[in-house]
Amino acid sequence: MAVPNAAPIARTLRQIETQLAGSLEDAVRRNMRVEIFSAVLFGVFMAALLFIPAVLTKQGGSPALISVYLSLSYLGHIFNVVGLLFLRKVSAKTFAVACWTLGRFAFVLLAFATGSGMLLALATALWLLEILPNPAYTRILQSVYPLANRGRIMALVRFGMAFTILLATPLVGWGLDQLGYQVVFPLAGLVGVASALVFIKMHVVNDKPDSTSIQSSPFAAFKAVSGNRRFLIYLVGVVLFGLAGLSVNPLYPDVQINRLGLSYTDLGLLGLAQSVSWLLGYIVWGRMVDRVGALRCTALTFAIQAVAPFTYAFATTGWMLLPAFIGIGLVSAGADIGLVNSCIELADPKRTGEYAAAQSTVIGVRGFIAPFLGVGLLAIGLPQPIVFAVAGGLAIAGAVVVNQVQRMQPTQRGQPIRKKG
Repeated sequence: MAVPNAAPIARTLRQIETQLAGSLEDAVRRNMRVEIFSAVLFGVFMAALLFIPAVLTKQGGSPALISVYLSLSYLGHIFNVVGLLFLRKVSAKTFAVACWTLGRFAFVLLAFATGSGMLLALATALWLLEILPNPAYTRILQSVYPLANRGRIMALVRFGMAFTILLATPLVGWGLDQLGYQVVFPLAGLVGVASALVFIKMHVVNDKPDSTSIQSSPFAAFKAVSGNRRFLIYLVGVVLFGLAGLSVNPLYPDVQINRLGLSYTDLGLLGLAQSVSWLLGYIVWGRMVDRVGALRCTALTFAIQAVAPFTYAFATTGWMLLPAFIGIGLVSAGADIGLVNSCIELADPKRTGEYAAAQSTVIGVRGFIAPFLGVGLLAIGLPQPIVFAVAGGLAIAGAVVVNQVQRMQPTQRGQPIRKKG
C-alpha cells in the first residue's frame, strides 16, 4: 500500500504558520514549535487549575478562604527579584524548567490530599514555583524571538495552549463531577510536568549564568528601574488593574455556587466560552502588539476587565454570566501578551531581567493584598453589587493610566520607540 506524500501537507501547514507568525528564520521557527508543543500540554494542566476556587468552595470554603488562596498564589511574584540571584549561578532555561517541574509535581501529590488545608498548601507551592522564574522566561523570550514577530509568535504559542483548554475544560469539569479532584488533579499534574520537560528542547543563545549584569540584590534591581518615569507610572496602572480583578475574584465562586447553584459541568461549559474568547483573543492581541504596540494592547485589556464585575453584579441565572466569562478570556490573553511586551517595550534593553522582576514583584505585592479588599468591603456593610461596581471603576482607571503612558515620550536612554500606526 502506497504511503501518501506528506510534502504538500507540510507545505500547507508551513504557509499557515507563516501567515500567523510571519516569515521566520529556521532557528526561530524551531523554538516556536517546541514552545507550542509545551504550551499544548500546559493547556491540559491549566484547565484543571481553573477549578481550584470552585473545588475549595464545594468543600465548604468561604469567600475569605478563596481570598487566602488567591493571595498565596502571588508569593512567586513577590520573590521574583530574589529569583534573579539564581540567574547568577544557573542558566535561565535551567532555572525555569527546574521550578516548573517541581511545582507541577506538587499537583500530583493531591492524590493524597484529605481536605481543603492540604489542597491550599500544595496549590500555594505550585504557584510559588510556577511564577518564580518569570524574569528568566522574559529573558528567554527576548533572546529567541525577534521584536518584529514576537507578539504574533507569543500569540500562536498561547493559541495552542488556549485551544487545548477549550477542549479540556468541559472534560475536566465532567471528570471532577464523576471522579473527584484527587484523581483529576494528579493526572493533570503529570501532563504539566511533561510540558516543562519539553521546554528543555528550546535553543537559547548565550543562555549562561550572568554574575555581572544581573543586579546582586532586590534593592539594586529596583534602583535600576527607578529612573524610568514611564515605567513607574505604568506600574500604577498595573496595580489598579490587579485590584479590579483580584478584589472580586474571591466573590465569583460564591455567586456561581451559592447564589446561582451551578455544577462543575455548568462551569465547564461557561469555561468553554471563556476558552473560545481566550483563543480568539490571542490572535487579535498578538497582531495588535506587533502593529500598534504593547501599551495600547494593555490599555484596552484593562478596560475590558470592567465587564466581569459589572456582569456579576446583576446576574440572576448562570447564563447571564456569559459576558463575564468571555471578557475574562479576552483579558487573560491580553494581559498575558500585553504585560510581558509592555515591560520589554518600556525597559532598558540591557536590564530586561530587572524590569521584569520589578513588574512581577509589584504584581505579587498587589496580588497578595488585593483578594482581601472585596471581602473587607463586604465586611463593613457594602452591598455586593456596589463592591463589583468599585472593581469595574478601578479597571477603567487602570486603562486611563496606561493610555497616558502610551502618549508620553520615552525619557530613558536606550529605550526603544514604537512606531504608531
